[in-house]
Amino acid sequence: MRTAWGELIQENREKILDHWIEKGLSLFPEKIGRGTPIGESLSEGLSIMLDGIEENSKSFMAAVNQIARILAVQPLPPSKALSLFLELKTILYETAPKESKNNALRQSDRDAFQTRIEQITLVAFDCYMENREKIYQLKVEESKRQAFMLLRRAQG
Repeated sequence: MRTAWGELIQENREKILDHWIEKGLSLFPEKIGRGTPIGESLSEGLSIMLDGIEENSKSFMAAVNQIARILAVQPLPPSKALSLFLELKTILYETAPKESKNNALRQSDRDAFQTRIEQITLVAFDCYMENREKIYQLKVEESKRQAFMLLRRAQG
């Protein structure tokens, strides 16, 4: 069953997606365009997320992880990196007509959408932290390898 906010997203998909991608690209400290590998991967992940926002399908969860992985390797604090997921709420509210009674989102729809965004953000945080943990684990292993090689050279 389609929710009112899900229908609004599908009706305005391109506008919402473009705005969301721009917000995502603006997070990066250096200028990154849509045509770069990071830009393309971010665009693809956000597109999949937008299409499956109402469910937790495998492709949706993979897209959340993909975006969290991209953000985890950037030199950004977690609060700034994960703000991308919360931006969708602002974008949807800006897109939703306020005057028209037929197309306007009721408060219950807004509450349900906000709850969904919070759930997605928490899942993204878990993915983000798993990826950050892997990065730090790799750094520790590399440091150990370097120390071992230095010790072997010193002994040999």
